[in-house]
Amino acid sequence: MKIEWSQCFKIGVTLFLLYLCTAYWNVVMSMLGIALNSITPIVIGMCLAYLINLLMEFFEKTLFPNGFKGKINQYKRTLCMIISVVIAVGFVVLIIYMIIPELVKCVTTFTRELPALSNEISQNKIVQKIIPKDILNTLKNLNWTAYTGKISKFLFTGVGGAVNAVASVASSVVSVVFTIVMGIIFSFYILTSKEKLISQIKRVSNVIFKEKITEKLSGYLHIMDECFHNYIIGKLLDAVIIGGMSAVTMLIFRMPYVAMISTLVGFTALIPVVGAYIGTIIGAFMMLTVSPLKALVFIIIILIVQLIEGNLIYPKIMGSSLGLPGIWVLAAVTIGGSTLGIIGMLIGVPVFATIYKIVGAGVRKREQKNIQK
Repeated sequence: MKIEWSQCFKIGVTLFLLYLCTAYWNVVMSMLGIALNSITPIVIGMCLAYLINLLMEFFEKTLFPNGFKGKINQYKRTLCMIISVVIAVGFVVLIIYMIIPELVKCVTTFTRELPALSNEISQNKIVQKIIPKDILNTLKNLNWTAYTGKISKFLFTGVGGAVNAVASVASSVVSVVFTIVMGIIFSFYILTSKEKLISQIKRVSNVIFKEKITEKLSGYLHIMDECFHNYIIGKLLDAVIIGGMSAVTMLIFRMPYVAMISTLVGFTALIPVVGAYIGTIIGAFMMLTVSPLKALVFIIIILIVQLIEGNLIYPKIMGSSLGLPGIWVLAAVTIGGSTLGIIGMLIGVPVFATIYKIVGAGVRKREQKNIQK
């Protein structure tokens, strides 16, 4: 039996690296943390570029379907990129402008009207039948003025403490801002030269890997891109629909804060499964500052809207594009949220859809081979 020393050398190096990783685990993890922090701007830039590219491709196909010769063709991509960035930034600013001021106003109103609201709730006949009298009497006799004063004092003290905290961690804030700015710059470079980058990646892949492996990786990336693309478009369309349905029903029942709450419900609906319910809870809290009855009616009608949208509209939008069964959607949101928080809830579904399609294609291919045998 002939000994292949090159193979033994590879095995020895691998074992030695495994030993170093296990013996100096803390050092390895700290080095990985430094590496991840250093590439964070690149990751942010890639994510921003992918999102903006969806709009940019739409404008390129719409405004320049056949292309142009001369100088216009040279500036086509830059023009479409500027339009896409302006629309994306304007959308975010509009949402913040519509939600944040009204939310602060509602919190202030709720704090001021809390004593009267508590008295109104305790005198409601339906509430009196549900909640025991001793609890209602306790709520009625509470000195709400003192409590609201303490809350206000706490908030102001907290603001002062927050200012001191911000001053003490100014370097961290600067670091975060620098990371975001660098990510935006990277995204612009990626968008303006994406074809060149794709070509370079393909050339490197062909040199490092075999042709079959390169084809498989290219196929997997294509499936992932298709899943993410369809998921983002589908979720945006779904958010617009549920926000519009909420606005129409609120207008029919003559409720306040129509534009703000419907925008909030639509925006939070971007988070799968639980997003729209988060928007409903915040909207009900804001409606509570006007009337407890209207808050109850709001919860009922929004739940009905979500029931109709979730069972009739959402499956038609997402089912054909992703093809992921409902149980796996729920599993993706649960696992993604427990591991990566809100980001995991956002990307969990398309990641699971990608795995689902790849595994499904592999299973079907193996079944066909078994049948042929």
